[in-house]
Amino acid sequence: MTGLCFEDNDACIVLLFVRLRSLLFALCPDHPVAFCERCRRSYTPEQLGTDIGDRCSLCRDCGADLRESVVAHARTCPNLILQKPLARMASVSSSTSPPAISERFTARRRVRLGLDAPAAAR
Repeated sequence: MTGLCFEDNDACIVLLFVRLRSLLFALCPDHPVAFCERCRRSYTPEQLGTDIGDRCSLCRDCGADLRESVVAHARTCPNLILQKPLARMASVSSSTSPPAISERFTARRRVRLGLDAPAAAR
């Protein structure tokens, strides 16, 4: 990773930063994601660019570091915050299928696997 704005031993940070930038391009293309406190300029993902080099997180006008602003945006942007919790899958043992459907499924499976010889002869 020579030539990047991070040390070689900070590969995880680079990967996280790249992932964050890709999320910003995908989910926040229509609004600013970074703000330079020094020169009061805001940046959309497109304006930040795709470069992951020496100037990857610097203000284009004054050279201030924008990483804190990008991280702050990621923590507060509604596009990046889950609106509802992730769904949980019900276990097979606690299935909510009606008993008749469950019994038909079990019977077809037994026939398909050859476990029920009398049913296969029908």
